[in-house]
Amino acid sequence: MSEGGGIAPRSVTDRVFWYAGAALMLAMTGTMLYVVTARYFFNRPPLWSEDVPRTIFVWMVFVTLGLAIKLGLNIRVTSLVDLLPRNARFATEVVMHVLVLAMIAVLVWFTIPILQLKAQNRMLSTGWSEAVLVIPMLFGLCLAGIYQALRLARAVTAWRNGAESEDGSHAGAGMG
Repeated sequence: MSEGGGIAPRSVTDRVFWYAGAALMLAMTGTMLYVVTARYFFNRPPLWSEDVPRTIFVWMVFVTLGLAIKLGLNIRVTSLVDLLPRNARFATEVVMHVLVLAMIAVLVWFTIPILQLKAQNRMLSTGWSEAVLVIPMLFGLCLAGIYQALRLARAVTAWRNGAESEDGSHAGAGMG
């Protein structure tokens, strides 16, 4: 945590994703302001007014997905799990990590053929390959899988050492 109470990335890699996400958010905001202004004030929306903001949004979401998992910003409710004995909390955490990894694997598996199909098409408004909408999904999901596997490994290590898990509770309490 940073001094202001926010979450701040520590490693250089994390900072790259952090600032890339911020830059994409600014790009999306600027693009949307331009599109809205052109549409409602000048009655001349750009031809690309749907495709470009959508593409920026998809890139923003999936570039920051892995970082969100690494920083523990995913949603989790642990009220009931915290009441369980230590071993049951650990087992619950392991099951949750494995389920998330399985979901990511399924998503990657089904994203690859979609990428192959989209690579054959072009957006009419920009001329860009439609693969530009799927590439960040594949990248983000792979990064999320790596970070989720690392969280699982840290949970197992914390449990073996009898230490607290990364969310500050006893090992196994956090499910995200």
